[in-house]
Amino acid sequence: MEIQHTLHRRPVWILMFLALVLVWISEASAYESIVSRENAVMVGVQPEQLVNGRPVKFAVRMNTHSVPLTDDMVTASELRDDTGKTYRPVTWQGSPPGGHHRRGTLEFPALKGSPGKVRLVIKNVSDVPERVFEWKLGEK
Repeated sequence: MEIQHTLHRRPVWILMFLALVLVWISEASAYESIVSRENAVMVGVQPEQLVNGRPVKFAVRMNTHSVPLTDDMVTASELRDDTGKTYRPVTWQGSPPGGHHRRGTLEFPALKGSPGKVRLVIKNVSDVPERVFEWKLGEK
């Protein structure tokens, strides 16, 4: 009797878990990827996690065949919101400085309050003072 009762509940928990995973995936993947092409370097950014109350994560790709990509992404990046707050990166998990192709995830602390927009700013990649990538929260 106990085995049948447990087996009967298992599909409900599996469905609930799958629904949560799908919501989590759709939250970030629905934001568009933005690309900056300046001074022979392509920098592409897409939010991986952009939800109030959770750490903010961006997938970053950089490609070139002209200059080495030597920037420390934690030092070169900051996140600004439309309420005037600035956030410093917590980590960069990805390719180390050097080479012509880099990719990784840039993570910031959770947003404070309820901003309407965020701007990821990456400074001085290939002598471009600021590359700005902007998203409206809630618009995907």
